Formats: sequence, C-alpha cells, structure tokens
Amino acid sequence: MKKLYILLLCLVGFSAAHAAKFQTMDEALAETAVKISRDTNIPKQAKLAVVGFLESTTRGRRALSSVLEDDLSGFLIEKMPGRVIAKNHIDTVLRELKITRDDIFDTRNRKQFGRLASADLIVSGNFWINRREVIIVFNVVNIESGLALFSHRVKIRKSQFDKHLLETFTYK
Repeated sequence: MKKLYILLLCLVGFSAAHAAKFQTMDEALAETAVKISRDTNIPKQAKLAVVGFLESTTRGRRALSSVLEDDLSGFLIEKMPGRVIAKNHIDTVLRELKITRDDIFDTRNRKQFGRLASADLIVSGNFWINRREVIIVFNVVNIESGLALFSHRVKIRKSQFDKHLLETFTYK
C-alpha cells in the first residue's frame, strides 16, 4: 500500500512539474517583456520596434504573427514607456520602403528601416507549432550591427489558441 501511495505522489509531482513548464500567452508575453526590460545587454534608452514574427518551418506569417507583435508591444510599453515604436509608424515605414515584414532582416533593409523608424533594436522571433504545443523564440537584434542581444523561449499549449490564429494567411 505504501508503494502505491508513493507511486501516486510521484506521478502527481511529475504531472505538476510537466504542466508547470507551459504558460498562457499573456504569461509568456508578460514574462518576456519583463526580461527584455531588465536585460543588461539592452541599452537603457534604446528604441524598440516589434516586427517580424515568422512561423519557423515555412518562414511565413500566420495570424499569430500579428497577435504576437501587437500583444508583446503592449506588454513592452507597460515596462518601457516611451521606448516602443508604434505599430502604425512601423507600417508606414515599411510601406515607404516598399518592403514586407519578412524583408526586414536583410542588412540594407534593416538599417534603412531603423533610420526611418527611429529604432535602435528590433524585437522579433519565430514560432513553430507541433501536435501539442506552440514554441515561441523571442529575439532582440541591434539594427546597426545585426547582433542578437537577447533571446527567450516559451512553450504554450496548442489547445489554448483559437485554431484561426494558427492558420496561414497572407499579410498585405
């Protein structure tokens, strides 16, 4: 009987530990914003543009791409007021340069974008979707040098997402 009780305790403990590594989308984004705001590699007065979240396997955008950009921007604004470039300004600069969010990672485009948007850093990332989870990797890149200054990885249960967020769409 004691062995069964110990086995049950171990299983419950394992199950709780396994579940603990998954977060909600808001928890993951809030945690990421806090980590970015406190990271010592990120200059204290640097301006951030949140842009360019792509699905890893296709290197394309999904509905989740825009949600990540919008929601992460909101959390970053809470932690770093006056340092996050507004999405409508980012969209205007991309239209003026005649580039897409996918094109921003080319060295020339990245630097032109940074100058026009008055941004020092790009907060971007990628995500992939498997059977049970969505894994998101956030990166902060120096626009001028192209050096990655920060990276953070989170896991969110796939069941927490509306299925339409995970579908492919065409961004105009």
